[in-house]
Amino acid sequence: MNFFSSLSCARRAAIALLLLGTSASARAEWLFDVDAGALYDSNLNRAYEHADIRADAAIALHAAAGSFLALSGADGLTLSADARSDIYHRFHGLNLLGVGGTAVYRHKFGLGYAAPWILLSASAAHEDYRENLRDSDRAALRVELGRRFTETFDAAFGGSYDRRYGKNDSPVVPGTSGKVFDLRGQSAHVRVGYAVTDQLLLGAELAVRRGDVVATTRRDLQIFRASDAVAADPAFGNDFFAYRLRGTTDTARLSASWALDDRSSLNFAYADERTDAAGGIVYRSHSANVVLSWRY
Repeated sequence: MNFFSSLSCARRAAIALLLLGTSASARAEWLFDVDAGALYDSNLNRAYEHADIRADAAIALHAAAGSFLALSGADGLTLSADARSDIYHRFHGLNLLGVGGTAVYRHKFGLGYAAPWILLSASAAHEDYRENLRDSDRAALRVELGRRFTETFDAAFGGSYDRRYGKNDSPVVPGTSGKVFDLRGQSAHVRVGYAVTDQLLLGAELAVRRGDVVATTRRDLQIFRASDAVAADPAFGNDFFAYRLRGTTDTARLSASWALDDRSSLNFAYADERTDAAGGIVYRSHSANVVLSWRY
């Protein structure tokens, strides 16, 4: 069985685990999460020519329900189903509704806060956009190793594989695929967290991803020659086209979380992202979001 077949099996397994969690509800701890916030992206379409760059802000809503099962004193399994929606201010073709499920297994190698741990997760989701070129199914596998070094400082590193299955093929060039949002990539990351006080948690993360990326620009010969899929992208205008490229994306992220009470927090994150793609294509984006989170 190849890796992609394994990923398909993992997606089905995640759904099966959700069903298992429902049947095991008598011995499970139920979890409910609701997030509401706003986000801003300085280069939403990942263009590299200044004249083509489009920025926008959106309202983001997310809700999840799940259960935690204590398999042993050192092992835990969390199963959840979620729904999300993004509503953009300018580019309404990017508005989306998504549903999905996630299974997370965590093992702790010992007792006490300093014992290292490992986390394995599998997730699957379906996303439905107003502009159907982006409609897709997603699947992801992730592994992470971490440790709390003091009562206030922890660190972790890990890797992931992501796969996006584009639902629509809209070719505009004979012999060239139009399935631009059929994507795959591999990532590695390292992150740290520091609790300044009982209420304030600061975090930082560095990540690198190698794989398919999509840039939307006006008609451009340089990016066309470097791409392996092209499609018209009316979400940004009738003269814009989406191009699929191979690229490496470096991301630096800073975050802060302020606990409002035992169940809610106000969270802020800022990310700086740079992608070096085939054909000498380079683009950058800056994004920020603020989220009010409630947990039960």
